[in-house]
Amino acid sequence: MASKYLAEDGLGPSAKLNHWMPGISPTPVQVVLFDASSSHRLIQGNMKNTLIGWCDHTINFWRGCNRVSEGCRHCYIQRRNKDPFHGPVRTTQATWRQAAIWDREAVTHGTRPRVFTCSLSDFFHPTADPWRKEAWALIRKCGNLDWLILTKRSDRIAKSLPEDWGAGWDHVWLGVTVESQEWVIRVADLLVVPAKTRFVSAEPLLGPVDLRPYMARLNWVIAGCERAAKDKRRPMNIDWVRDLRHQCDKKEKAFFFKQYYVGTGLYYDGILDGEVRQDWPVVQLSEETR
Repeated sequence: MASKYLAEDGLGPSAKLNHWMPGISPTPVQVVLFDASSSHRLIQGNMKNTLIGWCDHTINFWRGCNRVSEGCRHCYIQRRNKDPFHGPVRTTQATWRQAAIWDREAVTHGTRPRVFTCSLSDFFHPTADPWRKEAWALIRKCGNLDWLILTKRSDRIAKSLPEDWGAGWDHVWLGVTVESQEWVIRVADLLVVPAKTRFVSAEPLLGPVDLRPYMARLNWVIAGCERAAKDKRRPMNIDWVRDLRHQCDKKEKAFFFKQYYVGTGLYYDGILDGEVRQDWPVVQLSEETR
């Protein structure tokens, strides 16, 4: 039986709704139902198949990966895959067909669900090259969904785009993980690629990150701690999060504070200094995409 919980993107007892700025979609206030037996959330009558607060669905055209940097040390795919770091394996057609179902539901409900693409792998992993063209074709077809593609292999984005990519597809958001200042170079790779929406995920946030030289051309920044056992995880300094928030606010960019620890408790409420900061960028859609 489902029990009521405050939504990950809802309000905590001492928090206030985040301020609104042009080009930023403010945090919705809502109570959701969480069914612990199925790990699904129900939002406004639609099934949400993930607890990741910044998306509505996850889909994996392939599963499995290989570690490429320090941010991968305690990656959550270790808890989901039998051989998580032996490279990708293509998933079944039943998994691929989920996208068309969500696309039809989006039309029925008048919504634009956000789909985190390859949450248990990397969309631009070289082993997946033979399957990616088919994945792009499905993404192209499902234009009622916003596809969020996040990678640590930023050097492979440009060579892996579809032939008709042009200036970017309205419904595809391209993002890179930047867990520390060392990996800000991924943002430079991202910015040479045409895209309608670009974002950075600073999770796990392992140190201060300066995005100021790139912020004008970014749309969204996500920040969050490393999720791991207490004796294994590397602590996140809340001042690193505050600085990213400040960088976003100064350029009026959306900022999403995903998760943090208090003792052994992991919190997803987005509360930072008494304020919920879980925003999304406002995406301008062309007539063809609408």
